[in-house]
Amino acid sequence: MGEVEASGGASSGSSVVEVHVSGDSGSGSSMSEEHSSSGSSMSEDEVSGDASSSSTVVEIHASDGSSSGSSISKEHSSSGSSMGEVEASGGASSGSSVVEVHVSGDSGSGSSMSEEHSSSRSSMGEHESDASATESSAEDLSNLIIDDSVYFSSVSFYSGGPSPHPVCSLYPGGIISSFDSSGISSGVSRYDLKCTHVLAADFFGMEDNKPWFLYGGFDDFNGVRSLNSLTFFMGSSTPFEVQRGWMINHDGAKLKIYEGEEKDIGDSGCKVLFTENILRVACDPLTVYFDGIMSAQVEYTSKTLGQGSVKSFSNVGLCFDNQSGRRPNWQVPRTGDCRITPGALSLCSTSASACNSLPSNSDVQAACTQMHCDREASTGVPSLTSSQSCALFLAANTLQRLDGVSGGYPSQCPSDQCQWKQSVLETGCPQDPFFIGCN
Repeated sequence: MGEVEASGGASSGSSVVEVHVSGDSGSGSSMSEEHSSSGSSMSEDEVSGDASSSSTVVEIHASDGSSSGSSISKEHSSSGSSMGEVEASGGASSGSSVVEVHVSGDSGSGSSMSEEHSSSRSSMGEHESDASATESSAEDLSNLIIDDSVYFSSVSFYSGGPSPHPVCSLYPGGIISSFDSSGISSGVSRYDLKCTHVLAADFFGMEDNKPWFLYGGFDDFNGVRSLNSLTFFMGSSTPFEVQRGWMINHDGAKLKIYEGEEKDIGDSGCKVLFTENILRVACDPLTVYFDGIMSAQVEYTSKTLGQGSVKSFSNVGLCFDNQSGRRPNWQVPRTGDCRITPGALSLCSTSASACNSLPSNSDVQAACTQMHCDREASTGVPSLTSSQSCALFLAANTLQRLDGVSGGYPSQCPSDQCQWKQSVLETGCPQDPFFIGCN
């Protein structure tokens, strides 16, 4: 397959995913599909601009030692606004970045796919996320338990027994519990995460006959490296992103939502619901639960537990493992300071008594401990801020719900839920409140 190039002029850019797989088949095929549209930059109250271009390339190579295969090429072109940290730029007005991923599989055949996403994006504005100067530290987390108080919306983001699907949890401090872990008693890994990383992908589209990719953006939030955005590429549909502050960026515009009301996200086939202080994005192969500030759970709904390893030969990303070839920690490189330490890092061994009330040996407890260590190293203050504490227990609540355990609004969060919602909203791009019962 020929080389896929990403480049742009003064007002264009591209995002490219290229996949090469070889198998033992004696023949090959090629398919190409291109979609293009236009859009523009997004500011607080309007959509405009043609400022700059950016491109991101993910290149994936998989082989099983054989010498032939087939190829698929798909190109998607759209103009949109900046998607927070998921952006790459270079030179005066354009640039590109490439991730090469090497995956080995024991399949008897294979194919090669190139998928290109091109978009013209200009910035929605810089938002500093380190609020440690203005936020008070939480006292002690040991007595901060989840109570039975009700939420404003009568709609639940999840109900029923334990989820039958694998769940990947993403926490501050680089803590990740993979799909092949086992719920609240899972083992965890810790990685150095900065800028953009591939969290999960199926580059052949084995489940839904379409390739899909989920990227995560990471930055410093109150002295701890944390998740700030999730970008969804679902087949040939228009990509979209959810950002810190429960902001949804779709096709260069802010998607307006209302608490307790599910809404379609363009042509992606995904639906978004904000309720119980969680933004849920449900797509065909996966459902994501985002606290809007620093953590998320990814439920792999096209797979079920008890079937051996969740990962197939076409799956890549940190929610599966860190076998990322030449690209450390599945990072999508970009300009700027995105340097990281590759490979798994050791967990903090310093005990934090404030985390003892969380389930022992759980991923959320490991995240709590790591956050205390990171806070002390970066700010000199080991205790968490009030926002970090509230968000951490909301994440614990989400994990419990997916494990079939009921829970309510965490008691360590502000007693006025409107206060919490507004504080989260203010961490992201400006948008109008969309909450029930709040002025």
